[in-house]
Amino acid sequence: MKNIIKNTIQSQKVFYRYFRKKGFKRFLKENILESEGSSEVKAKSVALGVLIGLSPIWGFHMVAVLFLASYLKLNRAISYMCTHVSFPPFIPFIILLSMIVGAPFTGGHADFAHETLDFSFIKRHLLQYLVGSLILAVSCSAIFGFATYYFLEKFGNRKSMRNGAGTAQK
Repeated sequence: MKNIIKNTIQSQKVFYRYFRKKGFKRFLKENILESEGSSEVKAKSVALGVLIGLSPIWGFHMVAVLFLASYLKLNRAISYMCTHVSFPPFIPFIILLSMIVGAPFTGGHADFAHETLDFSFIKRHLLQYLVGSLILAVSCSAIFGFATYYFLEKFGNRKSMRNGAGTAQK
């Protein structure tokens, strides 16, 4: 188990170094807009990555997303990049949001002001967290997937339209 966690942390470090070196605009342009595949495949890849990234399978995100992206014939690179939606500084917020979202569905409560984080707290709220994280993962996946599809349809095809129009006129 320690090796899996160590490998996951190492893969995140490599991703962040790569991301910082390129910058957001260049990273977005080269890895999403100019990558192979249709807008639909790219949007599904983003949705899969966010779904797996927010799911409660901590430590197995990379394995799960690469397997599912290969099986579903989606863009593995985009899916892998989108699993990093749960990078370490956001994990406490993801867990808190998951517990808040899961509270109405499990009959739990969402006020954690006077609670202490110990093993009994985890036992009492585990179902609430699991249900909330699955609901959060599915809803964020749908939102990011549709937003990506809209963005790619609106802005992604301009370059190919210009190149196609330019070659047709010659």
